[in-house]
Amino acid sequence: MAKGGSSIGGGGGGGILGSGIFGIFGTTIKCDSKDDSTFCNVMKLFNLLIVFFVVVYILYIVYSFFIAPAMKKRR
Repeated sequence: MAKGGSSIGGGGGGGILGSGIFGIFGTTIKCDSKDDSTFCNVMKLFNLLIVFFVVVYILYIVYSFFIAPAMKKRR
């Protein structure tokens, strides 16, 4: 019997509509650390890219709401 699961989006990866993408946490990678397949390498790179953009976005929010207004008050 085949192993499977049901989800709203039809995929078994979970995340947003079963796509495997979990918003700020990137993608779920179901590959061993020793797996050098193209799919696993692309997914790991995509995950790094998402995490990089999320960190940059959070730093931008912190700057625009906390640091920039504090610098305006000094003038």
